[in-house]
Amino acid sequence: MKKTFLLSLVCATLIAQETFTLEEQTVTATVLEEDELSYTAPVEIYNEKEIENSKSKNIYDFLNQETSVITMPSFGNQFAQKIDMRGYGIGDGYQNIVIVVNGRRMNNVDMVPQLLSSIPIDAVSKIEILKGAGSVEYGDGANAGVISITTKDFTGINFKAYGGSFEQGYGSFGAGYADELFSVSAFGDYFETEGQRDLLAKEGEDSGRSKNGSFDLKLYPFDDLELRVGWAASRINTWYAGSLTQDQYKNDPTQATSAYDTNQHFDTDLWSFGLTYDITSTLTIDTNIRIEDKSSDYGSSSSKADYDYDSGDIILNYKKETLQLALGGEFFNGQRDGYGSKTSKDNLAGFIKAGYKQGNHNLTAGARIEKVSYQYNPNSGQGLEDDNTLEAYELGYNYKLDNKQSIFISYAYSFQAPDIDRFFSTTYSPPTYLPVVSFNGFLKPMKAKTYNLGYNNFQDNNKFKITAFYIDLKDEIYYTGGFSGVNTNLDETSKVGLEMYDKYLILENLYISANYTYVEAKIDKDDNTAIEDKTLPGVSKHNITASIAYSPIQKAKLIASHTYRSSAYAANDFTNSATQKQEAYNSTDLTASYQYDEHIEVFAKIQNLFDEDNGIWVDTDVIYPVNFQRAIQIGLTGKF
Repeated sequence: MKKTFLLSLVCATLIAQETFTLEEQTVTATVLEEDELSYTAPVEIYNEKEIENSKSKNIYDFLNQETSVITMPSFGNQFAQKIDMRGYGIGDGYQNIVIVVNGRRMNNVDMVPQLLSSIPIDAVSKIEILKGAGSVEYGDGANAGVISITTKDFTGINFKAYGGSFEQGYGSFGAGYADELFSVSAFGDYFETEGQRDLLAKEGEDSGRSKNGSFDLKLYPFDDLELRVGWAASRINTWYAGSLTQDQYKNDPTQATSAYDTNQHFDTDLWSFGLTYDITSTLTIDTNIRIEDKSSDYGSSSSKADYDYDSGDIILNYKKETLQLALGGEFFNGQRDGYGSKTSKDNLAGFIKAGYKQGNHNLTAGARIEKVSYQYNPNSGQGLEDDNTLEAYELGYNYKLDNKQSIFISYAYSFQAPDIDRFFSTTYSPPTYLPVVSFNGFLKPMKAKTYNLGYNNFQDNNKFKITAFYIDLKDEIYYTGGFSGVNTNLDETSKVGLEMYDKYLILENLYISANYTYVEAKIDKDDNTAIEDKTLPGVSKHNITASIAYSPIQKAKLIASHTYRSSAYAANDFTNSATQKQEAYNSTDLTASYQYDEHIEVFAKIQNLFDEDNGIWVDTDVIYPVNFQRAIQIGLTGKF
């Protein structure tokens, strides 16, 4: 019986039609479109099929399980997670990554992380991760790099539904139509969960509800013109529990604590307008305007904030056989009304970028100048204002050794202008520990010099990338932590690391892949000598995601993946002297799917198969459990 089964399995493997492929992809997140092998900086690209195969429940999960990017819930809030790349730290790393969705910045004017929960993963067609690049196109905050997300234009009818552990439930529906004159696409989804931790503030567990919707219309009056209008909205209501001591975490991470439980409502509405016009066969103009209204409410008048974001860009792009040239302008006006003041951060920028390709040589260069202005208008007292003029530069060179291999070297000079929260200090005075906010003064902008040296080898059955990088920083912005912490600058810091990616197609229905990052993040010099020559807290030296995928028959796929991050100093432990450290993170996930017919696919996913305990150590005895229990999802997708 065993021999018959094994023989059948081998035969099925050998005769299976093509299931997995390795393809060189195109980098579209930059103004100079390039093929992946010729790109002059490190890049990761994930296409629609790879995203669908992962069966990730949101973008955070996909980034954490499939890429070199780290995501962790912000103080337990699964809907607003912090993001790290290249050793900037789980505390403030997200502010050194520019995240754009169809070109729109997701970065906020304050310390609220980018809200990727408002972008349903089922609406995503492509994710590109530019590492140590993108500062010319995207400016403020692109020190670690850029994550560019492109959404789908739906055609026909698409749906997805699943249920799972902790009373998880999800449903989405997308539909669209296209012809020569126009295309229209609409999408909506709903997610709910009863969570994994008990609450003291109300009966039950931490819970969450999210609703997202979007509508996009494109008109093609004639062949060379595209007109666009879009609308998107998100409604999120979440409860999340407070921190645990280490003893509580080890004993029962689901328990309620005396720390404050939190309830947040977050609403966002976005209108976007744009056009693309091919002036000639070599010259194109693209322009966009976006109007966004957001609100965040923690349940009282003193903890509510309203946000108004207006942004736009215009890019003139010239492309011929060997030369590409792009000229662009961009503005972003962001205001927050709340917490006792109206405070704004406005960005106005212009840039130029050029690329020259001749034979096996590809050279790119660019420069950006950006003015950042602040206004602080308290409800009582005198207002203040400040501004900075900042610059970014990039230079990159790629040489193709042959049509399968290339080497590249690049340099980027980038910056991060402080967000508006950095100008305030918050103290929590006993016994009530209610927050008291005071003006802290304007901080210096942060500046970074990034050097990349890399090698690519793309064979028919193997894609291999390796990059060594070094980052030299001045005035890195950080928060000292604790109940009386302040926002300030670190004088001199550095990061050195190695990134490796390999995906090997053993057979057309079997592959293995691995994504590994080593990074050493140091505080080299500071006026506070107690933190000199210390390791930046919240940074794991070793980060690995690895997976194996197998299709025993054409209609079925099995994927096993594992995510590992080594231990690190707790996020607030700048002196590296705390008795407790961030423990290593481990999670093994299994995904199985079966294509029932040409329209319906059923799937199941197990997250954290071995029930590993995971958490975020903010400080000694300040621990937030995350992904600390096994979770199961079972569902189906449909396309008609």
